[in-house]
Amino acid sequence: MASTDMLWARSLAKKKCVRRTTEGAGVPLRIKHIGTGTTQAPTVVLSNTSTTLTLTDGAAAATAIDLSNASYNTLGELADYINGLASWKCKILDGLRSDATDNVFTDGAVTSAVKDGETVFELTQLIASAKLEVRITADEAVTSNRAKGSHRVTLDAFSYYADLTAAANCVQIYDCDNNGKTETQIWGATSVDTTVVTYAPNVAGTNIYPFNGITAAEGHDLVIVITGTVVTAPTTNFLQAEFTRE
Repeated sequence: MASTDMLWARSLAKKKCVRRTTEGAGVPLRIKHIGTGTTQAPTVVLSNTSTTLTLTDGAAAATAIDLSNASYNTLGELADYINGLASWKCKILDGLRSDATDNVFTDGAVTSAVKDGETVFELTQLIASAKLEVRITADEAVTSNRAKGSHRVTLDAFSYYADLTAAANCVQIYDCDNNGKTETQIWGATSVDTTVVTYAPNVAGTNIYPFNGITAAEGHDLVIVITGTVVTAPTTNFLQAEFTRE
């Protein structure tokens, strides 16, 4: 059981945050080089129409991963494989372990960038991936010493606009236990086509739906998924989440 002091400190440290993605800008996987080689700068490249992911470490050792292979064609399988390599680590962000990997990432060389204090490579979704996803997590870093079990996140409100075929259960929220690698849908709603829809607490009105917020289990993440998205208006499709980190 958490101590009173720990709960008090967590409450004092809580922070309001926003994460937003547009179609084609989601980051299903964040990859970090942890090797010690200094022969060259590490590189990450997608080729063969986003079917092959090649990781070349600082010692110039290349690992080519065939994303059409049944062993790596889901995000969970790919992440587990990369995390088993000596020179690389990764973290699933805007996605679920069951998501496909073959021909869903943007093709070409991936430019490194500093995110959350780490130099990382972010694989982004193709516009045609037909999905909007955002992960709500207490820690977006690939390698971190933060104790995940002592932190939690609460989804306070979210909104989206998507050109899609409206259907039941196409707006979904999953609770994700990353240690146990289980993802459980805990909330769902019927999607709305080409309309800005906002779910917010204690509010009702045009295009606004009552929503009392959802708190993930201790140390777990939440992932919001809008499915059925098409590319008729990819520049206007978006998903935005307002949440609290503790």
